[in-house]
Amino acid sequence: MIHRQLGDFLQSSGLQPIDAVGGAFDPKLHDALGHETDPAQPDGIVLKQLRRGYRLADRLVRPSSVIVNKL
Repeated sequence: MIHRQLGDFLQSSGLQPIDAVGGAFDPKLHDALGHETDPAQPDGIVLKQLRRGYRLADRLVRPSSVIVNKL
């Protein structure tokens, strides 16, 4: 119950998760921890998100930890 209340409070305050998977790698929002090769995806696309990142209004709270496609 407390976890849900805290989540609701943060969301109403403007905290937004960063959806990284499938998008282009942005060093301002993502922290690349490694790379993999997937020929079906273009170069520089985020394949996996290891840790979710968050923004509060326009400020970055925590970058997303991701794995990026490298051909």
